[in-house]
Amino acid sequence: MRIARSARLILSVMTACASLATPVVADEHRAYFSFGGEPRLPDCTAGSVQSAVAGSVAKARKDYYGGRTILSIDEITEVAYRANDVSPLARRFCRGKASLSDGSYQSVHYMVEEHAGFVGVSWNVEACLAPLDKWRVYGAYCSTARPH
Repeated sequence: MRIARSARLILSVMTACASLATPVVADEHRAYFSFGGEPRLPDCTAGSVQSAVAGSVAKARKDYYGGRTILSIDEITEVAYRANDVSPLARRFCRGKASLSDGSYQSVHYMVEEHAGFVGVSWNVEACLAPLDKWRVYGAYCSTARPH
């Protein structure tokens, strides 16, 4: 009984902390919550999204992308925005040209998805460097990070 009460208390504290640690929208002045109004996700060009894309690639196994990391992303375009479609979660599909640490440029595809962050409170990014996905973790030609 005492353990269950302690577990509920810890879970409540973790939920409260997670709700306070939400990222900021592209305008950097309004907290991101998608429980009602638009915009439900930050833009493809938002600094927080670009940082998340670079972090996603940097966290991959060192031999996966050959130790390459993203230095910057240029020519960013939004490919599609889906909300209340097959899934009720909003998804923003983007692509750009990534400048890599070895001096090369590669196409990067990424998807920003709502409620995919820590305990489902925030958004998350799935990123794929198209020609370097040698194990096809993201499907053929990064299909999981692209709209269908």
